[in-house]
Amino acid sequence: MSEAPVRLSIVIITWNELANLQRCLHSLIDKLDFDRDEVIVVDNGSTDGSAEFVATLPQVRYFPLERNFGVGPARNRGLFLARGKYCMTLDNDTIFLTEDPGSIVDDFFQSHPDAGVVGFELLNVDRSRQDSTRRFPRFYQPIAARVPLSRRLGFVRRELERHLMLDTRFDEGNEPLEVDYVLGANQTFTKDVAALLMGYDDRIFFGPEDAEFCVRTRKMGLRNYYSRRISVIHDYKRRTRKFSKLTIKHLAGFAYMLRKHGGVYRYSLSERR
Repeated sequence: MSEAPVRLSIVIITWNELANLQRCLHSLIDKLDFDRDEVIVVDNGSTDGSAEFVATLPQVRYFPLERNFGVGPARNRGLFLARGKYCMTLDNDTIFLTEDPGSIVDDFFQSHPDAGVVGFELLNVDRSRQDSTRRFPRFYQPIAARVPLSRRLGFVRRELERHLMLDTRFDEGNEPLEVDYVLGANQTFTKDVAALLMGYDDRIFFGPEDAEFCVRTRKMGLRNYYSRRISVIHDYKRRTRKFSKLTIKHLAGFAYMLRKHGGVYRYSLSERR
């Protein structure tokens, strides 16, 4: 008898964050139908005992890498391994709250065949809504995000507010709500779309691979959505606010995205209205 086709593949990448990974996987184990869904952990060269921990979870597929290849490249390895009709990226600092996400994802894409990427509801630890949706940025958005004094300039402050969608009442919005892009902490799409786009851009080490992926789904004529049908706590700690090597890589990725697409602001929904 042949095995049933896999419905949902959840791809989690990790790098020396054993405590986060333990919490994340323990929150998932009893939520999934492992006869139809799967979890794939791609390890960016951890040395903290992550391999030994995942070995205690036979339901989880584990793929270790010899070093840290970055977010997008590691996710791509998970997408390559994925056997599901749908793929969901999930950060390792998340706590999954919703039962049977595979059925919800399948129902969503069946009822929204125009969907490119859907981001489900991310919550802060106190269960308040996390700002996980964005409008495509203008080129000076990183300045607005990282240099508080720059926000004294009206156009810089307005750009940050526009980018973060602070003018949107999500509790009163439609379900689902069409947006420019959603954070990679939780992005869901079909395996077919991932294959057509060849996954995330491997040239982006850490951000904004999530935004760039959504630019390309938009270019395909698909729509990106935010939905509250699945809820996930995201214990988020920003890693690129303070100046560091990771910040440099993040800003380099941002500049690369703008060059690649000739600027991304022109693909924003706000430009079409």
